[in-house]
Amino acid sequence: QVRIWHKIFEKQMPNYKKFGTMDRSQNNKKVEWPKDRPNYLQFALYKENIDTTSAIKDVTRIARLGGSDRRQKGRGTFTGITYAGMKDKRGVTTQFCTVFRKTPDRLLILNQNQKNASGGGNTKGNGSSILRVGNFSYVKGELRLGMLSGNRFDIVLRNVCIEQKRDTMTKDAHNQLTIDTLRSAANAMKEVGFINFFGMQRFGKYHDTHEVGIAVLRGDYKLACDIIMRVKKGENDRYKNLREKWQNRFTDIDMNDDEAANEAEMNCAREMLKGLGRFMNCETSIVHSLSRKPRDYKKAFCTITKHMRSMFLHAYQSYLWNKAVSYRIEKGGGTEVVEGDMVFEEEEAPNGDGKSHKGKRKVIAVTQDDVETGKYKITDVVLPLLGTRVDLPTNKSGAFFEAMLEENGLTIDSFCGVQDRELALGGDYRKIICRPTDVSYEIKLYKDPLQPLIQTDLMAANGESLECVDVTTMTSFNKNNDVGDGDKNMEKFIIGIVIGFTLPSSSYATIALRELMKRPTSAEYQSELKLEGECEA
Repeated sequence: QVRIWHKIFEKQMPNYKKFGTMDRSQNNKKVEWPKDRPNYLQFALYKENIDTTSAIKDVTRIARLGGSDRRQKGRGTFTGITYAGMKDKRGVTTQFCTVFRKTPDRLLILNQNQKNASGGGNTKGNGSSILRVGNFSYVKGELRLGMLSGNRFDIVLRNVCIEQKRDTMTKDAHNQLTIDTLRSAANAMKEVGFINFFGMQRFGKYHDTHEVGIAVLRGDYKLACDIIMRVKKGENDRYKNLREKWQNRFTDIDMNDDEAANEAEMNCAREMLKGLGRFMNCETSIVHSLSRKPRDYKKAFCTITKHMRSMFLHAYQSYLWNKAVSYRIEKGGGTEVVEGDMVFEEEEAPNGDGKSHKGKRKVIAVTQDDVETGKYKITDVVLPLLGTRVDLPTNKSGAFFEAMLEENGLTIDSFCGVQDRELALGGDYRKIICRPTDVSYEIKLYKDPLQPLIQTDLMAANGESLECVDVTTMTSFNKNNDVGDGDKNMEKFIIGIVIGFTLPSSSYATIALRELMKRPTSAEYQSELKLEGECEA
């Protein structure tokens, strides 16, 4: 038998003080933090094949860092790991992070896990993730989301080929034409830049998040929920059947009979809850709410997390902006400033991101005198992300915004009438042309379609070299050139390019690549490309 004794009865225990007493205060005693040491440890987090959120969870778990809000005089101090931006899973990424009052030895335990000692993003691996930490220093302040001026990218494009003159040129001549074309395209990106479109990822996996935003601005929450719940192209049969069942939940129901309609929706919602996938967060929130409060669509929509609800409205802002910038370039040209365009008063945007920073920056309209004197360049021109605190251009671009709103059953005042107070849209300004900085490129020949073409930090630390040849400056291609490893007659090789550039925090690398390649960047298109042989099927 095991007897449990309350502390107040401990003297009555048969073995009272027989085994001594444990000074619990010793285990929980706080380590004195040196007064002359800054409160935050900054470190570089290197990761492969894992997204930032999951990586932070793993570091916290392995290093046993914990993480909580410490409330002091109404202010919160987060003692866990913080960072300035999210990095994708599909990439080899390095970013700075901060953690409150921790020492490097607490985190270095992560590097002792040598399960994945080699890096490079090589897809021959087993798909497991790699995490490393380093570059420690103490700093006064913590990093927070949004505290970054931009992102540096080094991107590999494999098995590059061009179709021009393929049938009329020798193989060597066509290979040289491919190299020359790559060189020209990379230089054009550096000198001209690209239209600063929002990437397709802004509109969700099924490219319909902006439609939800339109419905919310109209106050039509039933339509918003219907768009989220409707059948999605490309989903598996299990989810397709569930969505079809939801769409047909009122079949043979008299909608004038509220009780019957409510019961039909409740039953359907409860059945759907059993079959929804773990990542279908919006759908789960909606049906869970409707299973208890049928046909209360506003309440159901508002149970979706604030971040996700904001995403729908931001997607519509981005949709309008993309349409407007296309119109502006078509009507006004992509190289000249026209009267009525909008520009920031200052010459350069703070942090280089081209955003208005919650109204701190003012915009002005370009006059005819400004056009004639060449005071501004096309890279200075901005267009608004519509909201309650922005102005429309005074030229045709402004009228185009109003026409698009009218087409969607909205006006500029619709942004003032958002019923969800958590989702207020102040608006912003965004430059129409983005010119990358620090552009560099290397054109490479290689044999193995999966081999690394960039030496990552981890590869450099492990002394691993690349097995490819840089032909960036080659002016006369010949198969008998020395293309590596003493192989003077390399009959089979693949051409690739490593392009590097820095973008402001609000610009998309996928859009830069689309301009470089003149090809779609959608997952549907890219998934059909081949790593060797004929690139396009």
